[in-house]
Amino acid sequence: MQQDNELVRQFNTGLQEMRELFHESGRLEDSNAKLDEITKLLCLEIASVRDPNLKVPSLKQLLNQYTEKGIVPALNEALILASKSSILTNYDGESLLGPNPKFNIAESEENLARALAGIVLNSFNGYLRGNHTAKTFEFLNEAFSHFIRDNFRQNIEDAQYMTPPEAVNYMAELGASYFKEKKLKQSEQFIICDPSCGVGSFLAQFYRVWCMGEKESANLVLIGQDKVDRMARLSLLNLALFGINDAKVYRGNSLLTGSPLDLYHEKCDLILTNPPFGAKFSCLDLSQNNHNFFPLLCNYIQNKTGEIDSELLFLDRYISLLKPGGLLVAVLPDSVISSGGLSEHLRKKIEEKLTIRSITELPAVTFAQAGTRTKTCILELEKTSPQNNIIFISKASSLGYEVASKKGVPYKRIEGKNDLEILSNIISDANTSRKTFSNFELIFNEPSCVAVSQKTISKKTWTPSHYSSSRLSTLETLEKLGSSDNFEVVQLKDIVSIPKRRNQRILDKKEQKCISVLHIGAFGTVNIKDFMEYEPKTPGKSCKQGDILFSKINPRIPRAIVVPKLPFELTCSSEFEIMQPKSGYSSYEIMLLLLSDYAQNQIQSLTSGTSSSHNRIKTNELMSVRLIIPQKDSLMREKYENAVKSFSEANIKIHEANIILQKEWGLINSLSAT
Repeated sequence: MQQDNELVRQFNTGLQEMRELFHESGRLEDSNAKLDEITKLLCLEIASVRDPNLKVPSLKQLLNQYTEKGIVPALNEALILASKSSILTNYDGESLLGPNPKFNIAESEENLARALAGIVLNSFNGYLRGNHTAKTFEFLNEAFSHFIRDNFRQNIEDAQYMTPPEAVNYMAELGASYFKEKKLKQSEQFIICDPSCGVGSFLAQFYRVWCMGEKESANLVLIGQDKVDRMARLSLLNLALFGINDAKVYRGNSLLTGSPLDLYHEKCDLILTNPPFGAKFSCLDLSQNNHNFFPLLCNYIQNKTGEIDSELLFLDRYISLLKPGGLLVAVLPDSVISSGGLSEHLRKKIEEKLTIRSITELPAVTFAQAGTRTKTCILELEKTSPQNNIIFISKASSLGYEVASKKGVPYKRIEGKNDLEILSNIISDANTSRKTFSNFELIFNEPSCVAVSQKTISKKTWTPSHYSSSRLSTLETLEKLGSSDNFEVVQLKDIVSIPKRRNQRILDKKEQKCISVLHIGAFGTVNIKDFMEYEPKTPGKSCKQGDILFSKINPRIPRAIVVPKLPFELTCSSEFEIMQPKSGYSSYEIMLLLLSDYAQNQIQSLTSGTSSSHNRIKTNELMSVRLIIPQKDSLMREKYENAVKSFSEANIKIHEANIILQKEWGLINSLSAT
């Protein structure tokens, strides 16, 4: 561990020195250009260590030997020699260093070249020339990925490739656990593929888990493809850095026909990947692809003229590349897991044709270092027909770090525990007895892990929080209470109705007031000052005294109110659900029930959205929330009714008092104005 820490320290020190050196010299403003020069130096050192027969001089020799001649010409000569190394040759026969290997640094920039060479030497030499463990491998793989991420911090399009090692490790462990069950023969060819490989982190990490951790090689074949030339080169370099010299890394667009990946149709045992999010492809451009290429979406593509999100296309493409019985483990945006439309259509197709093994929700901080807090999940699919199998649905609340900013550069700060490490062990153990689990069975409480039958998973959404341990525990408690003679369990839709209200046009602020979500405080109170001063920019929905307003956005902050008596025409934000009590129930009673802990546990588990700050609960999910009410002839009923009565009276008095306070405050201000 001490050796590992020293290597990481050397690397981090080197990163800082490189950054300062480029800044001081004013050279190579473009981050990609800086990265290219560092890559060339790394290639020299790798060729020197890994290919001794070629006799490429090491950086240490170059720095010491060629003082009079000049370091730049010496480095260029060494680059030409290194470009002939088979270790640095891509599978298509082209050198990682390109057809004309040469540094983009002038001979007159001797100090800059020496300093860069010295930093690379100090940062990596300890690993390349020393004994190392699987843990060292993991540290340096993370360090390399961090270096790339750091260079791309202002290039958001490229930053999408930088999956944090916490997620990469977890996904590699899922893949390894699956194939351990299969007990592969040493003679079997075992193809691991990443169709959008970025810097090759998934391939490198699985190699570590499978070959270094288990000391098994089977007949491992690593396949990577990326449409960006620089990424394909970096992936090959990353793998070569760790002694993986026979990987096949291609350049090509995995979503278009004619790429080298076409050779692997239904041949991949395992796909580990994180596809680019957010790009769109037109159905017209994709229409030449047949069912072999997009097995689940082909009919849609052939009959539509619009655009399709890249993540949906990638998911379908992965399925086409898997052999029967193969496994996919992919990072996907929450929209694929939760959204309607084409996402829902694809989920339905998957449920019909494939086996879902696990879904793991990642925290919003996962990709924060890459510049986004988009919600994501890890989906594990097996290319076999579903047979009412059990799905492990988990939720990681922490990855053991937070992301802060220092001098404009995002960095990871160690904080909390890594839930994925815990979940990896839990799921690995649970896999041995997967067939014995029943539907909606709690496996682990914190972090949440629940067993759910594939036949009962909602076709509307696969959102893991909807199947959280806290919601399951709450429902189990309610079920026990409801089976007694003292309580009855009802759904919200049983005791409220939703009136149809149209948006009102905005009137003069003296005649009309709008209740915003931000005006609501604890226990249904209103910030009366902000409410009176608020001037909405868009029309709100009409509401009236006695309506129950419940905020559907970010319900982790409970916001509910019974509309008080006010001398205005009232509207409310469209983010509110407007409800009215059915006969036998009161507005304050329902608000109090919705604010209860057991209701909130369900509500906060039923949200979905693209990020932690844009979570919403859909109306149908809200209406499904279960509430518990004492039976009218039970001992608890009198206490319940007294609590509702006291709550109602106190709430009404607070609103009346707030209106008086606002009125008198306004009076004092008007006196001073005159």
